Amino acid sequence: YLIALTLVLIGIFCGNQFNLTVGEGIYLNSPYTIGFMTGLLSLVIIFFAIIFATQILFKDWDSKFDILIFSYPLSKQTYLQGKFLTFFLQTFLSFTFLMIGFVIGQNLRTGSEIQHYFNFWHYFYPLLIFGGINCFVVCSFLFFISFSTKKKLLVVVGGLFLYVLYMIILVFSNSPFMAGSLPQSLETQQLSALIDPFGISSYFFEARTLSAQQKNEIVVSFSGYLLINRIVFLTISMLLLLLTYRLFSFSTFSQSKNRNKNQISRVSFTHNSEQFTTTKSVFGISAGIKSVVSFAKIDLIYLFKSITIVAVSILLLFFVGMEMYEKIEKGIRLPQK
Repeated sequence: YLIALTLVLIGIFCGNQFNLTVGEGIYLNSPYTIGFMTGLLSLVIIFFAIIFATQILFKDWDSKFDILIFSYPLSKQTYLQGKFLTFFLQTFLSFTFLMIGFVIGQNLRTGSEIQHYFNFWHYFYPLLIFGGINCFVVCSFLFFISFSTKKKLLVVVGGLFLYVLYMIILVFSNSPFMAGSLPQSLETQQLSALIDPFGISSYFFEARTLSAQQKNEIVVSFSGYLLINRIVFLTISMLLLLLTYRLFSFSTFSQSKNRNKNQISRVSFTHNSEQFTTTKSVFGISAGIKSVVSFAKIDLIYLFKSITIVAVSILLLFFVGMEMYEKIEKGIRLPQK
């Protein structure tokens, strides 16, 4: 309940405070702007899905329950179907709470840049084509990585890969979000519209011929490149789920079995008498410094061997690359900077 309330409050803040202009004469709550903002907010699905994947999909392995699953009367289809539906519904429900807050926040606004009427379809339509489909795409991709590799690190890296791929495609799609990018050719925009996993580029491409009045009154039609893009990635997602089903097995890794056997073989019990000695505890400045250094060393080991450092490194590398791209586009010599 606390997470749901937090997401609603974040959505209210986004809907009430954002002032991203997508064109002259276009209202902030026009159908076109609502679709654009929903598409941008759908990027949050990546981070929702990563968190839920590490909690839901890896729960059996973390608790060592995976070595017992084969003994239960569950079919492979039933087990995977239950896992994916739980994963998908929890992710989609989180994004829905965010959108509910966004709707509330937008309708609390006043001013000349706001249309003073409410249309449920203007919000529900982008929730389906962006929220629902993007959630299915992201969840199926992370679901495939989770059950094919069984590594949390690769799940995080895979989610960040989708985010980075989207931002790169956005640069080449002449999107309003990248206002500083140079105009792209029609062929480049068409290619971006086809390969954009989140469908924003195809949304821009289909809306390029609409006038400001049309963008204020009607939603972007679900046809052309937008329809093709959504069908393509839904098909890819279904294929990933099918491939996950074919690769999955209830049997555990042979390495983990051998490791358990080796651990068991090392255990020995003796009845011989043992000699115990006691040592005198030392408390002082030297002992305090050694304990601090020891704890710091352990913390650094956990930090640099964790998923966090890899994820942050990938994002930093991407953002530095984007800054370099921006400087080159502006005509500034890179060595000079």
